[in-house]
Amino acid sequence: MAKGLFIAGTGTGVGKSYAGAFLLSIIKNSKGKILYYKPIQCGKPADIAFIKKMAKHKDVACSYNLKTPSSPHLAFEKEKIKFSKSKISSFLAKAKKQYDFIFVEGAGGVRVPITMNFDMADLAKLTGFPVLVVAQPGLGTINHTLLSIDYLKSKDVEVCGFLFSWTEGTNFSSELVLNNAKVIEKISGVAFKGAIPKL
Repeated sequence: MAKGLFIAGTGTGVGKSYAGAFLLSIIKNSKGKILYYKPIQCGKPADIAFIKKMAKHKDVACSYNLKTPSSPHLAFEKEKIKFSKSKISSFLAKAKKQYDFIFVEGAGGVRVPITMNFDMADLAKLTGFPVLVVAQPGLGTINHTLLSIDYLKSKDVEVCGFLFSWTEGTNFSSELVLNNAKVIEKISGVAFKGAIPKL
């Protein structure tokens, strides 16, 4: 059975794909066969294209490549496409037999709706993989990260850690960033896995 990791975010634009490309670049030269899977992509530029370019990795896949730059629920509605959980679970069942490790990247934050009764946290649970929460390091991240972790836990989703993704002007050694990491780790009980440097 393939191992994997679900990369979730505290919101849109926090650096999930950036973190995914970094993690993939670390292990892609291992002996195992690795897949990078983005079940739902909304708008352009496509994150899977970013992964191909940044990590120089060919094994990428996307089940729903939607054109509308919005929350998935609205993109599905506007493009008159019906979301199917079985489409994703069937794809993963086959992929788990073909690959040794699978990265799955969510879209937006963990509470983002895919349908009115199925959100990104539910998608993470569907994969069966533990979740790594990606957050930005600055002001507001304590609130956003703790709420994301709490919500995932409420869905009985395993959260294996959180990390900070690089953004322009980031100083990872600043008092604010270091304290943010410490406080989130202490309150949530979830391990801080570090910060992604500029690639």
